[in-house]
Amino acid sequence: MLRQPLDLGRAGGVALLTLLLSAASFWLWQVLTRGEPSLPAARRHAPDYYLIDMVRHTMDRNGDLQNVLMADEVYHYPDDNSTELARPRMEIYNEEESPWQVIAERGSLKANTDLVVLHGRVEIWRLNDAGEREFEILTSELRVFPNVQYAETDNAATIKSFNSVTKTKGFRANFGHHRIELRERVRSRIERH
Repeated sequence: MLRQPLDLGRAGGVALLTLLLSAASFWLWQVLTRGEPSLPAARRHAPDYYLIDMVRHTMDRNGDLQNVLMADEVYHYPDDNSTELARPRMEIYNEEESPWQVIAERGSLKANTDLVVLHGRVEIWRLNDAGEREFEILTSELRVFPNVQYAETDNAATIKSFNSVTKTKGFRANFGHHRIELRERVRSRIERH
């Protein structure tokens, strides 16, 4: 019995080559994607947009400037609708006095709230008529509600004025009424000049 070679013809050869290339592509895709997380992009904690040198002005009902929020960098995360701030700075205005200044190393905005949480070295101060700091507050974390001119912390804080230094654990600040309520373990030292 005589065996005849299998003649696929030109169309059969192209079909076989296409099948082999498809199989090789599928194998290569499997090798390259092995080990990648299978979570959809929306569920990973990755920013969907960012801003550089952000400045946000907020006005009150009468159209007067209420506060300004600035940050070197801003990153928004869609998985939890949070916003991270690098080197945030705030100015909180009330009537015709100089605004309260608040700066921090980093911060975050909570979704659907008027809450700004500041972390790292947090400083608060206000300038007097001569352009000098009347006093300053230093702490490591601060929750600020700028639209109601309120801030609070449970962390240790140091309050420095022209002739005194006060240490406390936690405080509440009402920027609109220029009041600061010291919470616990309050110690003050008066300095003579």
